[in-house]
Amino acid sequence: MWRTFLKLHLAVLIAGGTGLFGRLISYDAFMLVYLRFTFAFALILVYVILTHRLVAFNIRTIIKNGFSGILLCIHLILFYLSIKTSNVSIGTITLAATSFFTALLEPRLTGVKFYPKDLIFSILIISGLLLIFSFDIKFRLGIVLGILSALFSSLFSIYNKRFSHHKDPYTCLTCQMGGGFVFLCAMTPLYALTVGFDGFNFNLKDFAYLLLLSSVFTVGLYLLIVQLMSRISAFTLNLTLNLEPVYAILLAILIFNEDRELNYSFYIGLFLVFLSVILQNLRMKKAA
Repeated sequence: MWRTFLKLHLAVLIAGGTGLFGRLISYDAFMLVYLRFTFAFALILVYVILTHRLVAFNIRTIIKNGFSGILLCIHLILFYLSIKTSNVSIGTITLAATSFFTALLEPRLTGVKFYPKDLIFSILIISGLLLIFSFDIKFRLGIVLGILSALFSSLFSIYNKRFSHHKDPYTCLTCQMGGGFVFLCAMTPLYALTVGFDGFNFNLKDFAYLLLLSSVFTVGLYLLIVQLMSRISAFTLNLTLNLEPVYAILLAILIFNEDRELNYSFYIGLFLVFLSVILQNLRMKKAA
């Protein structure tokens, strides 16, 4: 059991470390996500072919999973834009708004029952984010981008839950990575016209970070979660994954000394966000 426990917290640590690459990699958000999806799609495709895990899906299912990959792409581009225009702590904590958007959108989009408590917990998060938003004007663009990233994270989660439930997870991941890759390829001409490739230079350090991000922090993380799902309940997994912002902020403070960029209003806002997470966890535990 202790090995499962260690794997579980390793998964949370890996998930929390994903945002760090927004500062470690010098490429802009679009190129970062484009190269991440390129490498990840190649890696997962090789893996499912070699392990014979690729399951035949009909065209409609492939398109739906591919579209969820597009939503994931947009979420990640906005997420890394948020980090690059502010810092890792801001980019990570604003993702807490995902639960607010999910509480509002999921009942409308899927017809599930609306729970007023979810909205109350989400209002706590928004109150915390408003405090964070007011603490330094130079981070406001990053906060806005982070909240937009949370919106697309919510749409991805809702859509993925609706159309990928009970489907083979390995094939779903392959379709999602493939859909994201095709979308980014289609957007490349627009990127070239508006931004251009003048600032893009091959850098061995960036390349190494991208390989690490694509392999361990994308494909490896997903495969680790798939393994854990066969050993622990979904409740335990989701409960522990709520610690991701804690890991991310602690890592950002240790590696980038981001605590020097934050003040008391950030930490009060952070407390409200975590209070909401704790209350949601207690509700989940009671329901379970």
